[in-house]
Amino acid sequence: MAHFPQRPFVVTFYVLADSKKHDNGRLCHGETPQQRQNPGSYRAPTLKIKLKPGQCKAGDPLAGVYLPSRLAVHNPCTTVAGTVDCVQAEPDGDIHLRLRPDPAYRRLLTAANAFQQCPQQKDPHLVVEIIPQVGHGAFEDNSATKAGFATPTAPAAGEHVTVTGPYVWDSNLLHDLVYPGRNVKDWAEIHPAWNITIEPAHKPVA
Repeated sequence: MAHFPQRPFVVTFYVLADSKKHDNGRLCHGETPQQRQNPGSYRAPTLKIKLKPGQCKAGDPLAGVYLPSRLAVHNPCTTVAGTVDCVQAEPDGDIHLRLRPDPAYRRLLTAANAFQQCPQQKDPHLVVEIIPQVGHGAFEDNSATKAGFATPTAPAAGEHVTVTGPYVWDSNLLHDLVYPGRNVKDWAEIHPAWNITIEPAHKPVA
């Protein structure tokens, strides 16, 4: 296997030979005996990059998000810090964090973020969406694997974190059904989150 020079992240590449050209009868890396008998069934492993804090993902910032047309990208790569006040799993496979931004990042909130509250914390929150590694059912396109990155682990409520991902406004009209009679269009989100780093010894900033 070839050795590549150091990069900001480590990626392993597999060089796959056509099994029809094997002259020693051995399997390719990751190939099963069934795939050896049926070479057309083999699929190469999908590349998944684990992004570092503050690192932007190349390509379409909304890759891996289902129905991306509902999101307006205002900054393709943003890093924000704040305190996670509540965490919720959604039917589409996303995990929603309500992040109370540190003072330096409160400018990212829109008027609609006032409706993003937590039971014990009524301040406006920035929404952070962690998409699933692999989508399922009607939300098959909701997939970090399809976008080529490793989805971050969700922090617990109460933890202070830094988050990197696209800064978007969500214009989904379905929000009107959840918050009838309220102007909830265009709340701000980091969606999808590419990296979430927990700061274990954080002192709150006034």
